[in-house]
Amino acid sequence: MKTKSIILTTIFMVLGILNTKAQIVSPAQSGGYVPGINGVRDYANPGQDGLFIFDYNIFVNANSYYDRNGNKVNTIEGPLGNTIPLDIDISGYINSLMLVYASPNLPFLGNAQYLFIAAPNYTTAKATVGLGELLNGKTVEGGASGFGDLTVSPLMLSWTLDKFDFTGGYLFYAPTGRYETGADDNIGLGYWSHVIQMASYYYPKPDKSTAFMFMPSYEFHGNIKDADVRPGSRFIMEYGISQYLSEKLEVTLQGGHAWQMGEDSGSDVYWDPSVKDQMSVFGLGISYWFLPNLYTNAKYTGSYGLKQNFKTNMFQLQIILIPNLFKKKESGS
Repeated sequence: MKTKSIILTTIFMVLGILNTKAQIVSPAQSGGYVPGINGVRDYANPGQDGLFIFDYNIFVNANSYYDRNGNKVNTIEGPLGNTIPLDIDISGYINSLMLVYASPNLPFLGNAQYLFIAAPNYTTAKATVGLGELLNGKTVEGGASGFGDLTVSPLMLSWTLDKFDFTGGYLFYAPTGRYETGADDNIGLGYWSHVIQMASYYYPKPDKSTAFMFMPSYEFHGNIKDADVRPGSRFIMEYGISQYLSEKLEVTLQGGHAWQMGEDSGSDVYWDPSVKDQMSVFGLGISYWFLPNLYTNAKYTGSYGLKQNFKTNMFQLQIILIPNLFKKKESGS
């Protein structure tokens, strides 16, 4: 999910106003994977094979920045070491269409199901920036829109037991979105990101109406296009509770934390690489099955515990459609 691209676009716009955008990389490098976007049961064992369609509609707003010490500030450091006053309002919309194919049970893998995931997305972003005395108290506006980076999971396996599900594997973000180092209309991040994760579920009741989810992920990156910068690796921890109040009505609580582990590296890093960013999120949602194959989830997610990050508020509408395609034919049918 490209929430981070919206933030980067805004930083590039600020640098462009100061006529320093040529070959400048944004200091807001915080990876491609955002905790709290996926639903609590999105990684649960599907229980059937075939095609699943997930449509994520995410509305993002951010208007405050937290520095290396976790304090809310109204300035950022420029590439020349200068201090830039910053009064900002960021808004954006992301639509991510995730296509998931689930295989039949594979006996040679302990009856695991193989999952293949591909998720293109379209992003629009708008930012209003006030630079105080630099612009005599005036504000400027900018934005961008287009198809973002492509998310693909070529290897994901899922097992189910009486009280547990386990789903884990590898996914990557391919830099297919528009990106030019220093431009103020980027949609993509400009580098490859790789994520290894394992989701675990515990169901205390036989009907699985209650689910506890726990999912660690590790993310590492390649170099940014046309710049000598490699963003540092990150460790992400997500958890959540899902409770069905009836056969159709579900409520969820979930949270997550992301910590930068490795330092940003490369000769074009002008910020202090020893300072590592972090963020935490908390969300709550309500879901309903309108049809046996049509699920909707409305969710709010807010961020907190920030270092070198913008505070974000996200409102999300998720739709899951099970079209009953590419299912294994039953013997004799």
